Amino acid sequence: MLKAPKFWYYKYDTFYSQILFPLSILFRFGTALRKFFSKERKSPIPTICIGNIVVGGAGKTPVSLKISKLLIKAGYNPHFITKGYAGIVSDCTLVENWHSPITVGDESLLLSKVAPTWIGKNRIRSSYLAKENNADCLIMDDGFQNPSIHKDFSIVIIDGEQEFGNQKVLPAGPLREKIQTGLSRANIAVVIGDMSEELINIMPKNITVFNAKFEIDKNNEIFKGKNVTAFAGIAYPNKFFNTLYAQGAKIVKQIPYPDHHIYDENDLLSLAEKANKTKSILVTTRKDYVRIPKLYRPLIHTLDGEIVFENEEVLIEILSHILENHFLNQTNN
Repeated sequence: MLKAPKFWYYKYDTFYSQILFPLSILFRFGTALRKFFSKERKSPIPTICIGNIVVGGAGKTPVSLKISKLLIKAGYNPHFITKGYAGIVSDCTLVENWHSPITVGDESLLLSKVAPTWIGKNRIRSSYLAKENNADCLIMDDGFQNPSIHKDFSIVIIDGEQEFGNQKVLPAGPLREKIQTGLSRANIAVVIGDMSEELINIMPKNITVFNAKFEIDKNNEIFKGKNVTAFAGIAYPNKFFNTLYAQGAKIVKQIPYPDHHIYDENDLLSLAEKANKTKSILVTTRKDYVRIPKLYRPLIHTLDGEIVFENEEVLIEILSHILENHFLNQTNN
């Protein structure tokens, strides 16, 4: 997997963003054609879509995990449906404990620890399988730009630090679509971190915004004052490194890998050697941890935590209202 280009997140035009702009026009044209020729299909149970407007790294999966926990706490039985990004399985499949990140992708494995997770290219078929297995609602991790799937409720995730980068569409920038086009289809937005004045001005007045933060597990205080060799194969590894710094860790080496990198024995031997030389401990993300061979996992520490919403009770009230209305309409029909 490739790393996101740095120029995507410069607040000014660069040579690369300018020269790639014609390709952005072609990308937008292709997106419009896809939408024109797509026929929207609806799942048999209500679908909550959690997506983003930028490519990767906004915090979509942590938000999906948190919302599933809130729905379970409220008495619902949510299932995840996802494409299974970076996995080789394409048929609709329930993720099992014995699956690996190579077969179903790392995000699917994380989701399956909280709620039943169905992967596959045909997410409508996955939705019917979920219903047959007693799901009463769906959380669709990604798919916000997929015009062939009906969403009953859409949540857009925005990283407060990176926002929308240079605000250009792929490949000149990180956007999957124009900002206002994407936000016009969202019911609510979740902003992880602080909102800048620019972001406040960009947000439509009719969209409800929930602020959130990634709160580190108290057990991670063990990293305070410790020498750490940090490594991560995520879209924006610097966010992980900065979080470790904020916990008081002394990072002696920080090693970025490509997003969704599958670690092999050579990687782990090299990392262990670096840690040994610097008398440090190896620390990575929970998302990376599932991509590490099980034999080597005892050598690795993870920085754990979860998304915490401001006004959490309001968010779950909104979601419950959407679901209850769906069930009432079905009963009346």
